[in-house]
Amino acid sequence: MIYPMAAMVLLTFAVAFAMLGARISAVKNRQVPLSYFKTYNLPADQLPERMVLAQRCYHNLLEIPPLFYAACLAAMAINATGTTMIALAWLYVISRILQAIVHLSGNKVLWRMRAFLLSNLFLLAMWGLLVFAYTAV
Repeated sequence: MIYPMAAMVLLTFAVAFAMLGARISAVKNRQVPLSYFKTYNLPADQLPERMVLAQRCYHNLLEIPPLFYAACLAAMAINATGTTMIALAWLYVISRILQAIVHLSGNKVLWRMRAFLLSNLFLLAMWGLLVFAYTAV
């Protein structure tokens, strides 16, 4: 379970660096004043799209994935790390990677939504398996 968790951490940092790059580029190209980052007080429609997408993608990786980390840790704690749980964890990670790629490269909303839905179904299945494994003990 540690490897899928590590992959999610790497994805989160990769997107964080993409966001940082987009922000630096926006400041260098005078699309956003550096002072914007004190209060974040400009409407999204006045910000470069690349920067907004990177920010949203990063924030997405801080919203539902904590439930993934919790599921992985719980699976390790109750020794429910069988093949199915590991497969579901990797499927979750892969679908989140796909979602991030779509988000940062063209942002085809339907494709992003599908990846998001799949990831949530995999996560829900992980929690279902956890509950089943816990009650079977």
